[in-house]
Amino acid sequence: MEIAADRRRKVLDALSQMRDGMLSEDVILRAVCETGRDTDRDTMRDDLMFLQSRHCVAIEKLPRVGGELWLARLTDDGLRAAQGALIVSGVARRTVG
Repeated sequence: MEIAADRRRKVLDALSQMRDGMLSEDVILRAVCETGRDTDRDTMRDDLMFLQSRHCVAIEKLPRVGGELWLARLTDDGLRAAQGALIVSGVARRTVG
């Protein structure tokens, strides 16, 4: 559970670094893997669905050859969680360091 919570925190961090708060699942996957958290598309989609259920992201599904492309947009609650101003169960808290 702690690994998943940390991975979800990395998703919010990646989104919060974008001016419009939006990234494709492919870019999020790459960003999370670059932080040392190995993951795959199915796990990333599970994390995005989890974060959507907690009102941290909104997911838009676009058609593409072979399936869908998911776009994730950070919500106000997601931004507050990324900044450490909101505690979300299942998402690691920002640590001061």
